[in-house]
Amino acid sequence: MKPIIKVCGMRDPQLIDLCIRLGTKLIGFILNYPKSPRNITFEQLEELTKNIPKEIGTVAVMVNPSLDDVGKANNYVNTLQLHGDETNEFIKKIREKFSNLKIFKALKIKEKKDLEQINHYPDADNILLDTPAMGDSHASAFNFNLLEGLNEKNFFLAGKISSENVKTALKYTNMIDVNSSLEEEVGIKNADKISKFFKELNTYEN
Repeated sequence: MKPIIKVCGMRDPQLIDLCIRLGTKLIGFILNYPKSPRNITFEQLEELTKNIPKEIGTVAVMVNPSLDDVGKANNYVNTLQLHGDETNEFIKKIREKFSNLKIFKALKIKEKKDLEQINHYPDADNILLDTPAMGDSHASAFNFNLLEGLNEKNFFLAGKISSENVKTALKYTNMIDVNSSLEEEVGIKNADKISKFFKELNTYEN
């Protein structure tokens, strides 16, 4: 199955265009979260998304947002990715109010038992498995050994996935989220690293 790639933490319109040309299916924006070096405002989100083709997924990555903030993001994106302590009940509330939005729920996976959280979010369109550090460029990569024996395949996988380890990641799922591994410094993506990543992807055979 052809890999589905989401490039997250985007802030540069030229690099967004590059990712789309190279084949990414989703572009992620970290929104309204000042702790992140990749954070953008709603005003920046409007500007960055206005020329993205409709067939590309646009993802607002948010931490414990209010319904009002979800509504603001909904003006510019077609997908919401929840990265905080949100419950399945909150996902239901979002669905009731913004039925057009796809909803991803990110889970922090440190040990195998953490994978049980997948079953706690039946109303999410998709689950994203990440390391506990979630986007910290100095943290370790995702421990793929934790996924051995997991029958579930319908999830995005994140956690310092790069051109060096993406083929291993694709043994467990065809949906990959990349962020810090494509940066030249924290929060700043690098065109050469992006190109190298997609070049490696193009040699992948399932």
